[in-house]
Amino acid sequence: MPVLLLARGDTQAKDLLRRSIEARYGVVPPAIENLEIDFKGRARAKVGPITTWVPVEITAHFRFPNAARWDFAVNPAGLTLQRGIEAFDGNTYRYMRSSSTALISENADLIYSLQQRLWAMAAVLLTPLGEHFVSLKYLSETNLEATNTLLNTTVNLRLRPDSSLEEACVQCLNPDNNRQQQFTMHLSQTQQPVDDIMMPTKISSFWDKDAYFEAEPTHVTNSTMIADEVFTLAGH
Repeated sequence: MPVLLLARGDTQAKDLLRRSIEARYGVVPPAIENLEIDFKGRARAKVGPITTWVPVEITAHFRFPNAARWDFAVNPAGLTLQRGIEAFDGNTYRYMRSSSTALISENADLIYSLQQRLWAMAAVLLTPLGEHFVSLKYLSETNLEATNTLLNTTVNLRLRPDSSLEEACVQCLNPDNNRQQQFTMHLSQTQQPVDDIMMPTKISSFWDKDAYFEAEPTHVTNSTMIADEVFTLAGH
């Protein structure tokens, strides 16, 4: 039985997405709406006067299509250099940087940046792109766009010749330098099950051509519910 898609768009684009989903999950893909993922890898960070690779651990929570939270800790030489949280509950952007106080930003570009990066992660997982509020557009034999019509966020998907997803790209504000850039998530060609969810072995991200982080998913929880407080940073 072929993968069922509710997304709108032209037949060619639907076929590309369907084949990519099957390349990842087979003909019975998991339903993904609320997801928690742990990553372990490395990130580019400034240590003293230089920027270098440092070990990083990330826990990400997603409630597709409109809520996300990233918790990260940069740990060079076993010491926590930087710890932070970014969260979006569907309305408000909150963030923390090495403090116990959650700050709120009404900056529209920052909010849209988080929405775009959330949509890029939806593309990495593929199945959230099959929903009725998604519009698909065929670009070439290995390239399509997926637009979340609820949030007006668009991701570009680049596929390999075997239909597996290679890259998910969005345009948004880089909150570290306050510049509009292309944010790319590149997926390894190899994949493996992580807690029964098939995942790329490694995910690397870039701002334009500059490496940002690369990490391996180590734990996945496909939940039926994630509390609202996770995305509002209640208790911090």
